[in-house]
Amino acid sequence: MTITLAFQLAIAGVSVGSIYALVALAIVIPFKSSGVLNFAQGEVVTFGAYAALVLTQLALPYSVVVLGVVVLGGVGGIVAERLLIRPIVQAPEFTLVMATFAIGLLIKGLISLKFGDSAASLDSPFDPEPLLAFGLRFNLTSLWILACTTFVTLSVIGFFKYTKMGKAMRAVSVNAEASRLMGIKVSSVYRWAWGISTAIGALSGLLVAPLIGINPEIGHLILRGLLAAVIGGFTSIAGAVFGGIAVGLIETFSGVLIGSTFKNLVPFLLLMLLLFFRPHGLFGAAEAKRV
Repeated sequence: MTITLAFQLAIAGVSVGSIYALVALAIVIPFKSSGVLNFAQGEVVTFGAYAALVLTQLALPYSVVVLGVVVLGGVGGIVAERLLIRPIVQAPEFTLVMATFAIGLLIKGLISLKFGDSAASLDSPFDPEPLLAFGLRFNLTSLWILACTTFVTLSVIGFFKYTKMGKAMRAVSVNAEASRLMGIKVSSVYRWAWGISTAIGALSGLLVAPLIGINPEIGHLILRGLLAAVIGGFTSIAGAVFGGIAVGLIETFSGVLIGSTFKNLVPFLLLMLLLFFRPHGLFGAAEAKRV
């Protein structure tokens, strides 16, 4: 493998990994703040792709399409949290997991009823001709995905670090009951967490649609998002992004080195090896409990 080919594969891997990173972020945020693992995030990605398709068919400018998808995703998450999750938030963890599965199946079913099971396509707003620099080819759509992932990641980190609500989310993630006693409105924290996470999930659907097309099954991306989140450490924002990029790079290089048949297995095999040495992920830490 030449150096040029290695760099070209790295560019492709980072582009794919950026999508995985966004999905991982969308999974980690509600888990970090409310302890709920949302298995409906895959269908939120699907919803974002179809929402982008509908808004594009209305001949709206691309900037309006992006804003519309993010807003629809965020509002949908807030409504789902208020109507379907909050009434059972004190239920056992398995019940909550099954509830999110049910929400995902509901979203997928409604999409199938409306659009059918046939695939659709969404054109990229960017010139398909790649940029050539230093002997490498840079796809404009891939650069846009990377830029969006960078912006979202920095925004989320800044939100958690500098805003009042972000600090409240961090406090609730440590101890919800103590936070409530300190005057933090925990229900608002949960609402914001779900709204932000589903907005990011919907944006992921918009970004990935021009690359892989649109169909009711693209929600399988949640498997890569979960893998990225586990690798990074399930409560780490930076870890989720690092894990997503790592999975994208591993898949891309594996496809060239050992063939496309086994490339999907390699990240999971490496995850199993990693968990032997780092059970809480690369950026995670064991939770200390007083007994």
